[in-house]
Amino acid sequence: MSIRIAVPKDGFVYVLGPERQVTARIPLRQGDGLVNFTNATVTVRRGASLLVYGENGALVSRLYRAP
Repeated sequence: MSIRIAVPKDGFVYVLGPERQVTARIPLRQGDGLVNFTNATVTVRRGASLLVYGENGALVSRLYRAP
């Protein structure tokens, strides 16, 4: 399965698959935001970190920005 689109709405990033079904719901905190998505991952900014999630909403990687 792949990601067709990722949409921030109502405190979550909704990840939609090829048939536009919701495959994951990633919670956002105040100040967080959707950075980018590809057909396999969704990147969310959380504070000084970038969190990379897979198409099923599982955390794949966490990247920290150097102070």
